Amino acid sequence: MKRDKWYLALIITSLIILASPVSGCMPTAPREETSSLPSSTTSPGDIAESEPEIIDTPSDETQIGSDPVSGQSQDIDLYWEQLCLSSEYQVQIAKDPEFTIIVVDTGDFAPADPTSPAAYYPAGGRISSPSSLTPWASLESGHTYYLRIRVRQAATGQHMLSPWSEVQAITIDSGLPASSSSYGLQPMYPKNGDINCPVKSTSLAWSPLKDTTKYRIVLAEDAAMTQVVKEADVTTTAYEYDGQLEYDQSYFWRVMALEPVPSDWSATFSFQTKAAPPPPPEPAPQPGTPLWAWVVIATGLALLIAMIALVFRARQR
Repeated sequence: MKRDKWYLALIITSLIILASPVSGCMPTAPREETSSLPSSTTSPGDIAESEPEIIDTPSDETQIGSDPVSGQSQDIDLYWEQLCLSSEYQVQIAKDPEFTIIVVDTGDFAPADPTSPAAYYPAGGRISSPSSLTPWASLESGHTYYLRIRVRQAATGQHMLSPWSEVQAITIDSGLPASSSSYGLQPMYPKNGDINCPVKSTSLAWSPLKDTTKYRIVLAEDAAMTQVVKEADVTTTAYEYDGQLEYDQSYFWRVMALEPVPSDWSATFSFQTKAAPPPPPEPAPQPGTPLWAWVVIATGLALLIAMIALVFRARQR
């Protein structure tokens, strides 16, 4: 009888231990998504108390470059720590730190690798990658945006919301004009079809191509680029021709990326040099001796000769 009582007490104790809540990362009950913070009955563990930490993202002082053609930002890579075996997160990007003007809200976002959660914001165009936060790029150049992340679902499949991470500011550089007359590299100076360009120290400049370290530029006298005037490789986005061009003549030039990856030639651009300056005026002819002056001179000489002759005759007498 005593043995039965001991068995009964052991069974009751085991049931009490199994029924008591376990402190950890797993939730004990699903929660509604309308609440911004989890209740104490949803998750007694770390997810309800901890916030994700954003790591390896641009700091507040870092500015994101802009695409020179579309005016949109370059890719923005985001990495954050995994919080207690969480499988889905929510990422928001807004125009203000209070997140009243939200431009990106992923809802339930599942990273490609739950153990190393990461995502990226695309530079532009339609994106079908599972790691992209949005299928379209919408961040504008010259603006500051704000980013935050929180947990949406645990590894068990139960939904829960952690506190938001610290707000991270992201500034987009001011871009170049969004319109373009052609694809690829774009001329900046002289403009395509420009006139009255100098014939000495002629400078050529073009828009940069992302991550390009060397360019090749060709200057020619014809649109087919067969009568080459100068071909040079440069490491900057500008080139100054050290020779002298002809006056009032059209020239054509194009540029391509060489390193690290060669690109196609840009569109062929043209410009026209200024007209030749007018020749200097001829010096005015010096006025000649008038005829009456020659008559006076001849008369004076004749009188002088006559006087000399009279003097010699008078002495001979």
